Amino acid sequence: MVVGFVLFILGILLIVSNPILGFIPGLLLIVIGIVAMVLGGLARGAFAVLRMGTTKTCPECKSSIPISATVCRYCNHRFQ
Repeated sequence: MVVGFVLFILGILLIVSNPILGFIPGLLLIVIGIVAMVLGGLARGAFAVLRMGTTKTCPECKSSIPISATVCRYCNHRFQ
């Protein structure tokens, strides 16, 4: 998402700095930046959904541990 934002800003700066010669390349950078930001957001959401059922949160230290664990590896909390 950061790369998309940088491309977006570069596109705007290119258009502002040289409106005649920089319009088409700037517009392309803006479109590519928006597409990169959208795809980055979708990928982040997809990975979160895939990871959702494989971990649980320890009630003591709030760390994420495998769902099959019976003892937290960070604070040694025992799950019942």
